[in-house]
Amino acid sequence: MFEGLEGEIKRRQLKRDYPSFVEFANEGFCMTKFHRYVCTQVQEFLSVKTGKAFDILLLSVPPRHGKSHMVTETLPAWFLGNNPRAEVILCSYQSTFAEGFSRICRDKFTKFAQPLFKTDIDKSLQRAELWATESGGRCRAAGLDAGITGYGAELFIIDDPIKNAAEASSDVIIKKILDEMGPSVQSRIYPGGKLIVIQTRWVENDVVGFIKDNWSDFIWKDINLPCEFDEEAAAQGPCPLGRKIGDSLMGPHLGDPVLPQKIANDNNWLRSKKMVVMAAEGARTWNSLYQGRPTGAAGNTFDAEWFGEFDLNEFVFERDRDKLTPAEIKAREQFEFLQLSIDATFKGGVENDFVAMGLRGLYRGGVYLCHQVNKRMTFVETLEKIKWFYEQFPEIDEMVLEDKANGPAIADVLRYVPNAPPVVCVNPMGGKVARAEAITPFIKSGNYYIAKNLDDDDVDWHIPCTMSAREKIITQHRTFPYGKHDDMVDENSQGTIRLIKLITGEEPKAERR
Repeated sequence: MFEGLEGEIKRRQLKRDYPSFVEFANEGFCMTKFHRYVCTQVQEFLSVKTGKAFDILLLSVPPRHGKSHMVTETLPAWFLGNNPRAEVILCSYQSTFAEGFSRICRDKFTKFAQPLFKTDIDKSLQRAELWATESGGRCRAAGLDAGITGYGAELFIIDDPIKNAAEASSDVIIKKILDEMGPSVQSRIYPGGKLIVIQTRWVENDVVGFIKDNWSDFIWKDINLPCEFDEEAAAQGPCPLGRKIGDSLMGPHLGDPVLPQKIANDNNWLRSKKMVVMAAEGARTWNSLYQGRPTGAAGNTFDAEWFGEFDLNEFVFERDRDKLTPAEIKAREQFEFLQLSIDATFKGGVENDFVAMGLRGLYRGGVYLCHQVNKRMTFVETLEKIKWFYEQFPEIDEMVLEDKANGPAIADVLRYVPNAPPVVCVNPMGGKVARAEAITPFIKSGNYYIAKNLDDDDVDWHIPCTMSAREKIITQHRTFPYGKHDDMVDENSQGTIRLIKLITGEEPKAERR
């Protein structure tokens, strides 16, 4: 196979260079610019030494682009060829799928181990779920929740841990998968080991979402290559492949050779594919599976059409009176009551919940959201933002906090702050869903309005996006309770439940400050 000087040069190249091995070991493989980039990143990831407990490479690629073919079905053979004493674990959504990957890897190792790597397979152990090298290395394949206990790994590969949309929408199945990430995944990885997660994304709280929230310090690189390089992708930086707006991941626009029919995912294919997916399954499926930007499934608690819209300039605030003429003040409306509702957290790290604050006014039986905050803030930053509110809006009549967690601590501190509005500590009954459902009839009846000119800088999102503050608020309500975060929904239900009681007279309304 590798005869003479040229053969030896070729053998050393394949042993040393993973992209070359992928192209050589997979007969008929078309090495596009996209494939070469991914293979090069994988090899660099394996070689880098960070000194951490383990390192993670996240790879999100649209369906039918060869991600499993060039990594899961090939990398273990190359890795064990170069490291015949090492151990590899392959996982997928079920054991039979993982064993399929393992069987292909085993066959490649058997074929190339001796001529290319100068080693061999253990002929006494060649099962699809467990095979070994003659030097003692092993490759174990199993479902994510199956029998990998008792096995370790220098290289751990998780490929498509969620089977389909039905499983992605099941809280029970998602929880079962995520519960295995600690005991069955990270505990199996040897010190300095490598974890590669390859996933077509369905939902925010999948394995990739779990890792970003809990193991972000161990992520070496998060590679998300959307099917179409669009404006939202461009806002995060240039494409590593050099794509322009509207470009696909493969094709002559990237200098690729003539593509075989089964992977002819060029710009012409992209336009028709996007049209079909959008028409048949909607924007959520396109954004999740093909763009790697999952959003929560639409819940049944709120509908986007229920939220009214208003212009903040229709109302007058105390801070505006010096800037307006008496005629302009007279032409504007004034809120009957102004409330600041706060859902806070002590922790301000990137993996923690957001602090949500909503300024709402009462006017003729309706509730009007005038300002929204949704940011990760420390306790001190939270207090500073509250202070900003009552300096900007000295007419705030009450500040509503939940009477648990850090709510009482904030209330206690504000007792000593001059000019702070009265604090009302509430103890909402039931869980998040029950509280949200309590305000659903009120909002559905057309009594809730969100300002169209909110401050976009005060409303952050858990991933980079181009949505306005108003769109983020409505999106979080629309996807509740399936969305990744629900802080603005929880804050809204807390404040609006009390405002409804003030409207109906169930709670006495304090005199205006």
